[in-house]
Amino acid sequence: MPILVSDLDGTLLDVRDRFIHAQINALADFGYTVTIEQVSPLTEFTMDYKQFLGGLDVQLSQEDLIHYFLRIEQEFYKGWQYSYVFPGVIEALKEIRPRVDALRLITSRAWVEETRDEVNHFGLDILFDRQVVTRGDLARAEGVQEVPLYPFLDHRQRLIQLAIADLETPNDVWVIGDSPNEMEAAQRLGYTSVGVLTGFYTPEALDPYCTHVLNSVADIDTLL
Repeated sequence: MPILVSDLDGTLLDVRDRFIHAQINALADFGYTVTIEQVSPLTEFTMDYKQFLGGLDVQLSQEDLIHYFLRIEQEFYKGWQYSYVFPGVIEALKEIRPRVDALRLITSRAWVEETRDEVNHFGLDILFDRQVVTRGDLARAEGVQEVPLYPFLDHRQRLIQLAIADLETPNDVWVIGDSPNEMEAAQRLGYTSVGVLTGFYTPEALDPYCTHVLNSVADIDTLL
């Protein structure tokens, strides 16, 4: 039976509105007033910040960009009220649980306790056989103060490996995620990559990096 490693944001949790509000609040710190109507179309299928900021006629210095990313992260963590679990996801994970050897949860978020509190809040903790593994956990495991978010593929591969490090001979590993980078990380490790269309990306963007593409994690039982 396979081992399933699932991403959190955009895969199990709908974070689209949350991300939009985080962007709006972060840009306000730099004197830019933008609306949901302006931001929403630009975040529909891209996480390209140059394209995003250019579409809003926002110009930030390199130093300001660093603070901008930090503000987005801070605002994002506070925005629980804008998130929810995608329909059918909890039921699907309960259904396939007996058909897998292990079910693990990962996220590139850096904040450990806050992320675990949120996972518990949404009732996702009981579906997995260990606590969510964050980028903060990766830093602790590697004995460093912080693991940078970028280059994304570097930390993401190590995050996947950390999530299954306690398992003996984890050969048949399936990684579920919503972005090309997440799927490419799984692909580079030689794992089965299952992309879902609940994030910001089109099927065309995901296809080159995915063994399978599903509409949602709610459809995972069709593969098992």
